[in-house]
Amino acid sequence: MGDTPPREDSLTSLCVGCGLCCDGSMYRHVEVGGDDRIEILERAGLVFSTREDVTSFRQPCSAFGAGCCSVYPSRPSVCRDYRCLLLRRHEAGEVSDGEARAIVARTTALRDRVRPGLRALVGSDGPESLASLYRLTLAQFEALPDPAGARREHGELLLDVAALRVLLAREFEPRDSRSHQPEESEP
Repeated sequence: MGDTPPREDSLTSLCVGCGLCCDGSMYRHVEVGGDDRIEILERAGLVFSTREDVTSFRQPCSAFGAGCCSVYPSRPSVCRDYRCLLLRRHEAGEVSDGEARAIVARTTALRDRVRPGLRALVGSDGPESLASLYRLTLAQFEALPDPAGARREHGELLLDVAALRVLLAREFEPRDSRSHQPEESEP
């Protein structure tokens, strides 16, 4: 049980110190609602696509940088309403501020080990979500003469990816979220 009730400023600073929901670690894309002012968001650099009457933008969010949202006052409604599982548990007093910060620190440190390793393997320095980088890495391994050998050679990185995915699912992914579901074209 948490040691003190969370304060609004600690909630804000917990999110600012995290950003996993914005940086492509958790999601590949984010759907926007009909009430969102897309023109303002487009001027800020967000690129939208529409498929089957669903408008979304890719992650990592181009408005997210240095732990902050550059379009915070005009951010999409889904972003305003979003509460990860850790934040919900913190707000309910189930996790103290110190415990929540430790979980964020452990997760972001793992992310900071994984993302550069995957980028180096696929030769990408562009904005790719963690899931996209992982898929590209596995596809690259499968194209090699010895895919199993490539997986063994990079086993530590692949184990870190698995650990990060488990940590994100266990500590951050809201149980009522559909955002993490694969797109129809994915296996």
